[in-house]
Amino acid sequence: MHSTLRDATTPYTERYKNMNNILAILATLLTLTNSVYAQVDSIYDQGTYRTFIVHLPTDYSAKNQYPLVLNLHGLRANAKQQQTYSQFDEVADQKGFIVIYPNGTNESWSTRGNKDLDFLTHLVDSIRTDYSTNDCLLVTGFSQGGFMTYKFANNTKHTVKAIAVGSGNMSSATQIESENAPQIPTMHFHGTGDNIVPFDGSSPLIPPVENTIQWWVNHNNCNSTPTVTPMPDLNPNDNSTVEKYYYGNGDNDSEVTFYKVIDGGHTWSDSYSIPIFGATNKDINQSEIIGNFFDDICSTITGFEELSIESTLNIYPNPFNEVLKINTNKETTITIYNHLAQPVLQEKVQSPTDIDTKALLPGIYFYEITQSQNQLRTGKLLKK
Repeated sequence: MHSTLRDATTPYTERYKNMNNILAILATLLTLTNSVYAQVDSIYDQGTYRTFIVHLPTDYSAKNQYPLVLNLHGLRANAKQQQTYSQFDEVADQKGFIVIYPNGTNESWSTRGNKDLDFLTHLVDSIRTDYSTNDCLLVTGFSQGGFMTYKFANNTKHTVKAIAVGSGNMSSATQIESENAPQIPTMHFHGTGDNIVPFDGSSPLIPPVENTIQWWVNHNNCNSTPTVTPMPDLNPNDNSTVEKYYYGNGDNDSEVTFYKVIDGGHTWSDSYSIPIFGATNKDINQSEIIGNFFDDICSTITGFEELSIESTLNIYPNPFNEVLKINTNKETTITIYNHLAQPVLQEKVQSPTDIDTKALLPGIYFYEITQSQNQLRTGKLLKK
């Protein structure tokens, strides 16, 4: 028997604990491989610190402006496990995305009320302040993170350019409150054998998945009849096949694409197989498909030059390696702090200067710039 859903998004099941353990092991094994360009950070939001992982593309430069992707974990999981399970970092490096993996509260997201909606909105503001992004915001999520993807995209003050949901759904309550939501290019992946977020829904709170797809087709005013494409059965041993349903010609360049994974489980296609969650399809690579979809919507803007005018106070590059450059034409003090707010480096300069940072370990730092004891600027730095 399928379990009911708490808060219209939360399956009660012991299977999540097993998935959590498996993903924790995988995340630990892969930590060292992506630690250089992925850093844990936090913001103070609604009376508490909320944490997240920042993954910058390997060629990140402040000369470019990058699309921003939020990648949301499922129930009883966390940011690190979603980073490991979705394997999205490699796609981000290829496409030039900044990817943020936020942590929910107690390994969960709430689509009831606006607490997590407001947190993610605040998080986007913070990332856009600290890193070089363009106006392209993209969101993907797995399972409960998929429910949150729909909630956030339809209700945030930010313009979301596209969304991609895996093994999640859009609750009846979110559908009702989203009547005035923007029209957004939408992609959805779901297995017909999903044993956590059932393909046929969980009445009355969760509609069938095909009802959610139809909601988006109507909302985006797409063609009512889809183009159906059976995907090649590249791996006959994965116990599943895939059909692609494409609804085009929506208003405001919107569209809906649905990957129906026949006999597929509560999984991320072409990721690690977790048998208790059903068949993991190996015919398609879900992250690559999402990456191509997002890249077709918007891509990196290149060619912005660093400021170098002597009258302009500037600190760069960010991220930095062994040298930070500060541009100034009067006596200036720069102080760099670690994540515990302890000063680890201080320099007084009065002209453009290179600051030796070899002694600093890779990680996130904060800086303060003062002139004549007056604070002029603070910000965040990342050492690779």
